[in-house]
Amino acid sequence: MPAKREELLSLAQQPEDRLIISQLWDKMSQAEKYFQPSCTSFLDLRQQNLCRTAMERMGSQGFFLYGGYPQAERRLALFLPDYMETPDDIPLEDNPICALRARPRGGIELNHRDYLGSLMGLGIRREMVGDILVSPQSADILLTAEMGDYVRHNLEKAGHASIVVEPVALDSLLIPPLQFKTLRDTVPSLRLDAVLTVAFSLSRGEAAECIRRGLVQVDGADALKGDKPVPEGARISLRGKGKAILAQIGGLSKKGRIQIEVHKLI
Repeated sequence: MPAKREELLSLAQQPEDRLIISQLWDKMSQAEKYFQPSCTSFLDLRQQNLCRTAMERMGSQGFFLYGGYPQAERRLALFLPDYMETPDDIPLEDNPICALRARPRGGIELNHRDYLGSLMGLGIRREMVGDILVSPQSADILLTAEMGDYVRHNLEKAGHASIVVEPVALDSLLIPPLQFKTLRDTVPSLRLDAVLTVAFSLSRGEAAECIRRGLVQVDGADALKGDKPVPEGARISLRGKGKAILAQIGGLSKKGRIQIEVHKLI
């Protein structure tokens, strides 16, 4: 039997979680009632996991985490009516995400913080902004559709540079290649503390201490238990050490240990 709204609210671990779950329920109801796509604002990884868990409990159909392109990190929770199968079926004019390309004048190279800071300076809330794809001479900024015109006409500077902003199609985004170092090793189990030792070159004791101090997140959620299994594809961050992805879980070695491949982001 599908869960009720009150049951889903029991999943909340932080005060803001109740708001997200309530919005999720409302957007699902809107898509069913009006036969139109309906979505939340952009969500971080932890919030996405919360939505995924809630929708698994609901057994909901037509639910997607959509960020405008396949590799997106920040995504919105999207509900489609029965006559649409995937986000690709949404007409261009109804797409909940738009993209703008910002080009600094004079060939000045800017970073992610420069662009995000300028957006926040316009009074735009973080949840209205998706990924910011920074290339050497430009940045593609993903936004909720209703913010597109406002940003296009008001974003004139980023960092110390004047910029030119123009619309860009989602299928024409400039997606920077992910830079990472490949690490291969074996672990006795897929426990978080074991995977951390490979990802960040730690001893088992050091990994346990980092977890105890609250320095570790898995897919955006605080990870406080070293024995929690890490799934393939999980993004792990260690404060002060960077980020890594458990890219592949292989078979067993001759000694019965699990072979893993980790991508340490550079």
